[in-house]
Amino acid sequence: MDSASLTNISTIYPHILYEDTNNASLQPMFVTICFPGSFPRQVIQGDVPIRISVSIAEEYGSFTTPVVEVASLDLRRPGGSIHCSDDFSEDMFCDDDIAIPFLPLPPTFNYFNRTDVTDWQMVSQRIQEWLTTEVDTRSSVWTWGRDTFWLAFVAAYPSFPSGQWPMWDPCIPLEGEFIEQWLEQSGGDSAGEDSAFNEALSVSDIWDDFCKHVALFYPFSLLSSGQTDATN
Repeated sequence: MDSASLTNISTIYPHILYEDTNNASLQPMFVTICFPGSFPRQVIQGDVPIRISVSIAEEYGSFTTPVVEVASLDLRRPGGSIHCSDDFSEDMFCDDDIAIPFLPLPPTFNYFNRTDVTDWQMVSQRIQEWLTTEVDTRSSVWTWGRDTFWLAFVAAYPSFPSGQWPMWDPCIPLEGEFIEQWLEQSGGDSAGEDSAFNEALSVSDIWDDFCKHVALFYPFSLLSSGQTDATN
C-alpha cells in the first residue's frame, strides 16, 4: 500500500477571539479522528500508534505554539493506554471507567432563560458534589470537571463575582481558562440595563462553551430524550 494513503492532511481554521482593541487569541478546537474499517484480531499485537502533527504558519510562531491534548472517546473502555507528546504526562489521562452522574441533562433543562437559573444551580451543585467526593484530583477528569463546574456556576450566577452567590467548596480552585478570563473581563462590567443584557448574552455563550467542553469526556447527547427548546 502506498504510504501516502496512510496519511490524511487537513487545514483547519480556529475561531478567533478578539479580547480587546490590541489582542486576539485562537480558540481551542475539538477534533474527532475516526478509523473506518476493522482489523483481523491477529494483526493487533498491542497498542496501535497514531502520529498526530499540528503546525501553524511561521509568521505566528512567535506568538503561539499548538498544544495537543488527547483523551479516548471510548469512556467504557476499562483498560489500555493513551500516549502523548513529551510535553504531557500519561498521568493526566484516566483510563478507568468514567461515571458522570450529572449527565445527560434532563430534557426540560432551561439553559438560556436568565430569569430562571434553577437548572444551572442544580447542575453546578451536582458537579461540585461529584468532583469533590468521587474524582481523583490527579486525573484529567478532575481538571475537566473543574472547568465544567465553573461554566455551570457562572451560568447559574452570571453576575459573579458581583451580586449574590453561594460559597463553593474551597477544594475547587479559581483556576482554568474560562473562569480566569471571566474574572478578568468582569472587572469592566457596566451597570443597569446594559449589564442585564450582557448577562443574558453570557448565559447563551456559556451554553455553547459548556457543550463544546463537555464533549471532551461525554461525546453523547447532552439532553436526554424528549428534548424541548428551552429558549421558547
